[in-house]
Amino acid sequence: MIRSRMPDKAKARSMLTAAVTDMRFVEKLPVTSESTLSIIRGVYEDFRMLGDALLTAGGSEAEGIDHHFEMINALMKLQTKAPRSLLVLHELRKLRHKINYQGYIPTEDEAKYALSIKEALWLPVLEEVKKSVDK
Repeated sequence: MIRSRMPDKAKARSMLTAAVTDMRFVEKLPVTSESTLSIIRGVYEDFRMLGDALLTAGGSEAEGIDHHFEMINALMKLQTKAPRSLLVLHELRKLRHKINYQGYIPTEDEAKYALSIKEALWLPVLEEVKKSVDK
């Protein structure tokens, strides 16, 4: 559920900085059986943070059981020129959910898949979120 709140551009910019910093770290992780959990969670959480920043800057807040869905959904409204559909972020969300709540251990191929999503979408989405936050 989305509720109204006061727009907070400073908090949104802080979220952007945190997401970029964390993604730089995630990119450096070698893909091994021990790093798959961290890579997938990191890529997902950094995109989720972009969605949260978008909502925060626009005067909204996601809450309730579906709050992560709402944050990712906020990114779906962006007009990006990405080489891949933003809908794959929901697949990444489902994978992260299986990891966190069902004890799923992802394969190295799944971590590579998450990194391919990052490679295709990160910069186009980040640029559009920055534009929205800086309006």
